[in-house]
Amino acid sequence: MSNPGAIESSGMLRYVDRIADMCGKIGVLMLIFITAVLSYEAVARYFFHAPTQWTQDISVTLQVWFTYLGMALVLKDGKMIRITAVLGVAPLWLRYILEAVALVVILLFSLVAVVKGWDVVADSIRLGRRQPTMLALPNWIAELPVVLGFALLMLQAAAELIRLPFRGPPSFLPDGEVDLSKAQSSLPPKEEARP
Repeated sequence: MSNPGAIESSGMLRYVDRIADMCGKIGVLMLIFITAVLSYEAVARYFFHAPTQWTQDISVTLQVWFTYLGMALVLKDGKMIRITAVLGVAPLWLRYILEAVALVVILLFSLVAVVKGWDVVADSIRLGRRQPTMLALPNWIAELPVVLGFALLMLQAAAELIRLPFRGPPSFLPDGEVDLSKAQSSLPPKEEARP
């Protein structure tokens, strides 16, 4: 299993990727639902003078869910925020090492977040904590996505770490960056202020 194709076709790695993709699709559905709910709230409040009591709580809770569920997909697609000033000019061997270190840090941080987060969720369930909002939802509903999201991120980081020797580190091409001088020169000229 030393060739890149065998690693890429590994059932376990593909399964981890599919979970991340599925979470991304669920996140899109959550965004659509949040948009519909907030639109309903705006119409109910401003046209019918009948605001709802549930839209804020549901919208915020779903935002927490899609944010944490999306972390693994963002890592899988290589869209994590990076500082590439040094990486863009670094030799290949250094990019391998730095990418591996970054993935190990993500994996370890995610492990700590899962363990500590689960303690918080378990306490909330045991103590019956509720949110101080109109619906008074149980706290664990908004705390559980932190645990699930970091567990998925940990799995995805492990998958990317396994792939790294075969796929290689990301490349940072200058043409992928925005040239602000060219972007500003393409803007229309500003109008002069009239007295």
